[in-house]
Amino acid sequence: MRTSFLSAAVTLAVILLLCATAEAQNKSTAKLDFSGTWLLDAKKSNTGGLTMRPDLPMTITHQDPEFKMVISSERNGQIVKHEFMYYTDGRGEVNEATSVITTDPSGFKPEDLRNKKTESKTKWSGNKIVTRSRYKLNVAGGSVIEFEQVDEWKLSDDGKVLTQTSRVNLQNSDTPFIPSNAPDKRRVFNRQ
Repeated sequence: MRTSFLSAAVTLAVILLLCATAEAQNKSTAKLDFSGTWLLDAKKSNTGGLTMRPDLPMTITHQDPEFKMVISSERNGQIVKHEFMYYTDGRGEVNEATSVITTDPSGFKPEDLRNKKTESKTKWSGNKIVTRSRYKLNVAGGSVIEFEQVDEWKLSDDGKVLTQTSRVNLQNSDTPFIPSNAPDKRRVFNRQ
């Protein structure tokens, strides 16, 4: 009788250990949910991005693989909403352009972006959502410079802070071109 009790206790301990291990694995591989309403924290950010007003919200609806953002901005005194849809399974997407590469920044006007589109691909990288967009810039003499913009979205451990980091990487170039080392752009948002 003592042997059967000991055997049952060992079996129960093994089952509990296996359940705890399975639960820990599920938590570590579970995808995060970025859904919510977010406000820009201008003090912790080094760029405003599409909106320079920290009181205008960004709303994310995230049901993996769909990652939808609605960003509010101001244009000519009017609040305008910009909708972006990304797919975290890497299928690719086309959205309104939010960035431009130019050799003449002084000649750039925000309305120049209105009819531009950006093609990108989005995937999970660990606990971050990463979007990669490619740009081509035609320069004098028929040369072409290619860039890749990488946007990374990461939630804080408590889920209350969302950080977007953007960087531009030089890709292929058929011209002697040395880009300046621009710092990564960082936008920090607080959950509302």
